[in-house]
Amino acid sequence: MLNLVAIGSFDGVHLGHRKIIRAAVREALRLGLSSRVVYFPFPPKFFFSGETEGCLITLPEEREALLESLRPDQVEPLVFNETLSSMRAEVFFEAVVLERFRAGGLCVGPDFAVGRGREGHLDFLRDASREAGIAFKPVPFARRGGHKISSSLIRAHLRAGAVEEANKCLGWDYTVSGPVIKGAGLGRKLGYPTANIGAHPSKILPPGIFAARVKVGRDRYNAVVSVGRRPTLNTLGGKLILEAHLLDFSRMIYGRNMEVTFLRHIRPERKFHSKESLIKHIEGDIAVARRYFAKH
Repeated sequence: MLNLVAIGSFDGVHLGHRKIIRAAVREALRLGLSSRVVYFPFPPKFFFSGETEGCLITLPEEREALLESLRPDQVEPLVFNETLSSMRAEVFFEAVVLERFRAGGLCVGPDFAVGRGREGHLDFLRDASREAGIAFKPVPFARRGGHKISSSLIRAHLRAGAVEEANKCLGWDYTVSGPVIKGAGLGRKLGYPTANIGAHPSKILPPGIFAARVKVGRDRYNAVVSVGRRPTLNTLGGKLILEAHLLDFSRMIYGRNMEVTFLRHIRPERKFHSKESLIKHIEGDIAVARRYFAKH
C-alpha cells in the first residue's frame, strides 16, 4: 500500500505538529492510503550547528511515543546525515519520498523544505508532487497570540523558564525524566531534602523554581523543583542541576527513575546573602506550591 507521508523533526510534537499529523491521518483515510509519520531524531538545524546539549524539547524516544499517540499507521525515524544534507531537492524527493517511503501523498507544514540548503520549499514540493501524480496537502501554521507556534519559540520559552507558555504551545505539560542520583546532601542538611535527577544532557532544563508533579513508578507526588547552579551554596562549579523536593515524602529513592512535569514558574533562581535567607525563601516556595496544588 502507498503512504500519505508527513516528514519533519517534530521536536516537541507541539500544536502545530499535531495539526499536520492529524491532517495527514485524515487525508490518508480519505484517499485510502496508509498514514506514515517520518521524523528526524536529531533536528537538521543542530546537525549543522553542532549543538548537542540543552537543545531538545523531546528526546527521540519521547517524540516517538507522542507521535504514536496521534494514531498514524506508522511512525519511523530518519537519521539526518551528511548524505541527506548534501542531497539535491529533486534527488531527495525521488529517492526518499517516493522510493524509500512509497509516498502516494505528502503532508507538510508551510515552512518545510528539502534538499541541500533547504532549496526545495513548498512550491517545489507542490510541483514535484503534481508531476509524480501524488497528493499534496500543505497545512497552515497553528498560532497563539499572533505568533506561529514553532519548536524554536517553545525552546525560547523553556530557556527563559516560562513553562506555562511553553505548555500552552505544546498542548501538553513539559516533562524531564532521569534516574535519581546521589548529590551532596545539602538539601537534607537545610531541612528540605531533594532528589537530584540525572537528566539527559540534550534535554532543555528550564531555569528557576517551579511547582511540579513527579512520578516515581506508578506513584505521583507534588513537588517544588529547582533547576539552577546553587549560587548561594556554590557547590556545583556552575553546573546546571535538576532537583526536586517532594512534598510530604521521606522515602529513599536513589536509582529509581523520576519523571518531572513542570507546571508553574514560582521565581527565578537567585543568590542569597545567607543560608537563613535561602531557607526562608525555600519555605516561601513550598507555600506557593501548596497553594497552587490546592487549586489544581
